[in-house]
Amino acid sequence: MKFKFFIIFLLFFIVVTCKKDTKTPLVGLLFNNKITLILKGTFATDRPLSFEEINNNQLFIDSITPTEVIEISGVPSYDSLPIYIDIGEIRLSTKAPLADLSLITSEKDSQKFWDVLSSQRQVFCNQLYTYNSELNSCLKNNGFVGLEMLFNGIGVEYPSRDVGSGIYLHSGIFFRSLFFGYAKLGSSDYIGKFDNQDVKGIDVIRFLNYDPDVDSAAITVLPPQMFPLHFKVYPGIQNLEIYQEYIPTIIEIRFNLKENLMLHSFKEPNSGNFLTYVGISDWRKAHNGQTYSGGNLLSRMRMIYPSWSSSIRISGGTYTGRHYYALYYRSECSDGSCNKDLDLLPLSATPVRNGNDNILKDIMPGSYLLQCRYDEVFDGYPEKVLSEIPVEITEKNSEIQIHCLCGYSTSSGC
Repeated sequence: MKFKFFIIFLLFFIVVTCKKDTKTPLVGLLFNNKITLILKGTFATDRPLSFEEINNNQLFIDSITPTEVIEISGVPSYDSLPIYIDIGEIRLSTKAPLADLSLITSEKDSQKFWDVLSSQRQVFCNQLYTYNSELNSCLKNNGFVGLEMLFNGIGVEYPSRDVGSGIYLHSGIFFRSLFFGYAKLGSSDYIGKFDNQDVKGIDVIRFLNYDPDVDSAAITVLPPQMFPLHFKVYPGIQNLEIYQEYIPTIIEIRFNLKENLMLHSFKEPNSGNFLTYVGISDWRKAHNGQTYSGGNLLSRMRMIYPSWSSSIRISGGTYTGRHYYALYYRSECSDGSCNKDLDLLPLSATPVRNGNDNILKDIMPGSYLLQCRYDEVFDGYPEKVLSEIPVEITEKNSEIQIHCLCGYSTSSGC
């Protein structure tokens, strides 16, 4: 009895003492979360190319046409481009697998659809945008380290909470800002706003919210693509389940930003000058001088149970910087509801390196297709599938050996 009284008193003491310093539910801090949220801003899940390796360290440039005049004076190298990212929330949903976000027409609808995995704003950057530390949310959030982790293949651990058990069929990254530190209006530097500061460059969220060929009527009913950047489960994708039991689970959500940075432009109607900005390469939705250039930034969610996961080591590689090994579930999109090669990032991917120096980690038991892919258009995205072979993983905590020739040819693979 005395022991129970002591425990109750201790809980009360902790709550009363700490309540002054935080709004977090404090009793929850006494227990370990079973969910770890990892965010990656890369096409590759494992060992992505360094910035210097991409396109000879130069930003990709959209095809020059009469509808685009791209100003390249003073354009930074790939590895020195200022990048600033502001994310507000990350959410999950268990609702119908092919539910359309356009069905959400009110805040009430949104609350019914989404479970909030993390509501903690995170700001990432690779360069200072103000020296005033009190006004720099990136410094306050340790955002320099965060951006490095976001792009290095390890992923940044995003503050999150446990959500209820169930099969999760949607994820959403709610971007507040995606700002690149190079933009020109005509030949003059463009000054935009990030974190309420004047910064050289521009927030490109509004350009990425809709496909290039969208019409004005569709904009009134279509949800913006960056609020949230949405992933939904298609038929054939293995269940993404949070178990009721205490099973440590890693939720990995990624998007193909690092490898796909490209200069675009459009004619700004007010000034009559062309606005040059850094966006996403138009590997999937062609951009020809339209205001919008969305549809090319994709997201993918997977759940990893560390005690069950294995790895795949692949031999037969030849490094080029433009070939990738990519893994999909064997039956995803097989019913024609989607095109996995265009509509979905691979479940796992890595740039091809020489010999057997190629490994895909954290793969759960299941049936897969391993692809050899190639960036034929030379825009950073390996859109051409050269070959694919079946891979079966039946064991846990093992390393599967696969041979797949990739990188030696631009027309064939394993």
